[in-house]
Amino acid sequence: MILPSVRVFAPGDVVLQGAPGEAPGSTFEGRVMVTIRVPTRIQKVQVTFQTQASRWARLRQHVSNTSVALHDCMYRSAGEMWGRGTYEFFFRIAVPGDLSETMFTAHKRVAYEVRAVVEGSVRRATARPVAVKRVPYFGSVWQALASDVVHVSAVWRDRIELCALGCSRVQRDGQPLRVTGVVRALQKGFRLTKVGVLLEERTRCRAAATSTSAVAASRFLRASDIAAEPIVDQRAFDLELLIPRAYGRIQYDVKHGSVTVSHRLAFVVAIVDQYGHGTSLRLFTPLHIMPHDAADVPDQLPAYADALADRILLAAT
Repeated sequence: MILPSVRVFAPGDVVLQGAPGEAPGSTFEGRVMVTIRVPTRIQKVQVTFQTQASRWARLRQHVSNTSVALHDCMYRSAGEMWGRGTYEFFFRIAVPGDLSETMFTAHKRVAYEVRAVVEGSVRRATARPVAVKRVPYFGSVWQALASDVVHVSAVWRDRIELCALGCSRVQRDGQPLRVTGVVRALQKGFRLTKVGVLLEERTRCRAAATSTSAVAASRFLRASDIAAEPIVDQRAFDLELLIPRAYGRIQYDVKHGSVTVSHRLAFVVAIVDQYGHGTSLRLFTPLHIMPHDAADVPDQLPAYADALADRILLAAT
């Protein structure tokens, strides 16, 4: 038996603007392509935006006590016979602004998918993951952080001053983070043995009053780039760190809900004094890992081209 094939196409993820209590919601749009190879009786074509059932079943102890299922039925009949060819349906689903953002942490995991189902004499279904992201609304204090540049310093025991400067406090996943680290000797006799930068992620569960921290990414200079001679006045280092893609080793900032996610940057150095005693120093400052703004999300559906299924026999209205 030759079964129909069904594919779902969507331009991107769901981007919500503002906090859960103020976000106006969003519209998730896309299209479904159904290819019929032999005449088949079809009764319904439906798309559902929902929580990922397989993930939620495996991770019951970590998930929210509510699920989401938003439907758009694009075609319904008593059982019309469809001939050979490709059928295209466009869908539009209104997504509420108070949805939890997608996250995969030890304390909570939230995942969504868009699922297309074709029912009739046979039943076919397909699904693709969809992320729900949240960005600040225009003019908010959170958005204003994008223009805030890191410039922090601290002094250790009146002997060493550390300074980190140059990068924005708002960073995007999958992009390089560049920062300048400065080590200033307030006393003589200190040598550098390690210089680097790391990005730390902290997840806090409010209900259990617990939190976990992990290094999401790090970058340290080679010993040959540091030079072991004593620090005279100060040393400056241009450091670059590649921020991982979201939902793997790192999550976006989550400011609301029972589980929150935050990040901070650390300028790390190790020094040795004139007597050979070593000390490791870290200068921390907050960073915000955020998705690209809604304006960065393409609003055009991708072009569809398939030499084996290039006829549209029925278009949904």
